[in-house]
Amino acid sequence: MKKLFHYLSLLNLFDAFVTHYGLKNGLITESNPFMDRAYQADPVLFLLIKLSLSCLLYVFIAFNKVPATVLVKGVTIFASVCYTLVFALHCWWLLFL
Repeated sequence: MKKLFHYLSLLNLFDAFVTHYGLKNGLITESNPFMDRAYQADPVLFLLIKLSLSCLLYVFIAFNKVPATVLVKGVTIFASVCYTLVFALHCWWLLFL
């Protein structure tokens, strides 16, 4: 589970900067209404929210409090797969469109 938390945290950070670049240059749009509002309010706020989420995952890792229940494992795997697809889509748009 720690590896998945590391993966999600790093993916979230990479996605934050890729998304910021795409939004700043008008190459992509933010589909998440909450994050779109944050970006529209202030791009730095958008990046701080993303950074905070990654830091939260690392807090769980640092304090050795990564939940190991079947539910948390399932949600973490599902989130990892979905987020990987979203990140790949953002990269695709930025590289090929």
